[in-house]
Amino acid sequence: MKRLCSLLLCLLLFSLPAASLAIDSASTVSEQVRLSVRRALERAMLPLLQEDETLVAYIDTAALTLSVGERHLALDIPDYAQDLEAFLVSNLAYDGLVLVQELPPIGLEFVLDRGFAVENNSTTPISEGRPYWVLDGQGHKRGVVVASHVRSSEPKLAFLQQTAGRELLAGMALEPMGLFPLSIESSIHSDGSIGVGVGASYPLPSYPFRLHVGFSTPDFTQGYLVAGLGSALPLSHLFSSKSHLVRSLSLEAKALVGIGTSFASGGLSYMGEGSLSVVYHQGAWTFRVGAGNHLAASSQSLVRQGLFLSLGTSYTYTP
Repeated sequence: MKRLCSLLLCLLLFSLPAASLAIDSASTVSEQVRLSVRRALERAMLPLLQEDETLVAYIDTAALTLSVGERHLALDIPDYAQDLEAFLVSNLAYDGLVLVQELPPIGLEFVLDRGFAVENNSTTPISEGRPYWVLDGQGHKRGVVVASHVRSSEPKLAFLQQTAGRELLAGMALEPMGLFPLSIESSIHSDGSIGVGVGASYPLPSYPFRLHVGFSTPDFTQGYLVAGLGSALPLSHLFSSKSHLVRSLSLEAKALVGIGTSFASGGLSYMGEGSLSVVYHQGAWTFRVGAGNHLAASSQSLVRQGLFLSLGTSYTYTP
């Protein structure tokens, strides 16, 4: 049964459309060089090509010749390049775009040390604070970026930070994400209580702030309608996004107020909460560890008060 499941999984993966790679080389080229070239092309070129295209590469002792259909590119291979894979990835970042059949009307144009930039034209303007899907050459969602700053003066550029996903490349398309992602979350607190909640958020035009609204129950004895402000600072804003961990981690803060009731005795109660969390993004799932302070009271008594630690997860649907 286990072998059958593995076979079905392999068949599913191999059936996914993707661009192909064909490599040939001179007899004097070592296997290590061939392997470095293959890795570089799989990282820097194949994600940009369409699913029915084939990248043909020929490796000589001093040059690498690439072609996709009628499009061609030649790169020198210096003897002094200690890390050939990194050298080729760096040179293909922009030179390799000549092998792409058609660049998207709006896409990543400049790769920076800690993010990306794109010219902000009037036909498809980038909005500050809004998140965008990043699509590869086959139209698959490869990552998420958020517009952290938009220049209104010349040159009109929008700067983007990666918040999740795989390694991104110049030439990949941008597609606006839905403005009201819906999240379902659960958490366990240091006092042993378990809470759940459902909510939506809206990106404000002042990065990195978002408006949050929703319903939550911190311990299944009270329920609250909540609203407030939140902010998220991706680590890619501070460090290079070449690391998967940096691309996937962010620091998030929330300040919420709410009105609710006790499920057992009824009556109105009010709450306020502030929290700071480290969040790991994996697709639509997030995992967080955080701390904060909360206060909840009714007209007769204090319901909850004090510092807390929490561990939680959430699933977000983005239209």
